[in-house]
Amino acid sequence: MQVVRENKFVIADPKTCIGCATCMAACYQSAYERGKLATPRLIVTRTEHGVMPNQCRQCDDAPCANVCPVGALTFGEDSIELHEEICIGCKLCTIACPFGAIRPASEFMPSVDYRLEPEPALTLESVIGLKTIAVKCDLCKGREEGPACVEACPTGALKIMDPKNQEKMISQKAQKAVEKTVQTGIAN
Repeated sequence: MQVVRENKFVIADPKTCIGCATCMAACYQSAYERGKLATPRLIVTRTEHGVMPNQCRQCDDAPCANVCPVGALTFGEDSIELHEEICIGCKLCTIACPFGAIRPASEFMPSVDYRLEPEPALTLESVIGLKTIAVKCDLCKGREEGPACVEACPTGALKIMDPKNQEKMISQKAQKAVEKTVQTGIAN
């Protein structure tokens, strides 16, 4: 019997998103405050069809977690978790992600004396002396208020979705619709 996972995820409404990148700034700040690599876990993407942030969909089948050779990406209780401290920067997850929502990023290693190393080019994913790790949305795990991007979005284009509660929400909406129909019928 296969276990069905139902992960939480953040979804963006491209009709509401104005491309202001406030979500990226909030994400950066949240990562920094939580001791993660200080880089946004989502990227505002602009195409001919519109603009909206692209971030991890927390896939239930998680191709990224299935290919990670060291177990840095794991199936959590309600999301796909990245353990930055054990990531080896192999980039297999970036290849496996069908949405392009995982990308490599580099950070300075505390054990390296950079005065003796060649000047790093931070725009490259792999540089001698820098540790490269995967970066993906972690739903601001450990942040009491939930995902910072959702909270910071000025237009409300970002929403946190919880499939476990979605069935309950749908049944509540259906019940309200029935009640409204009944009330309308009584009023006529």
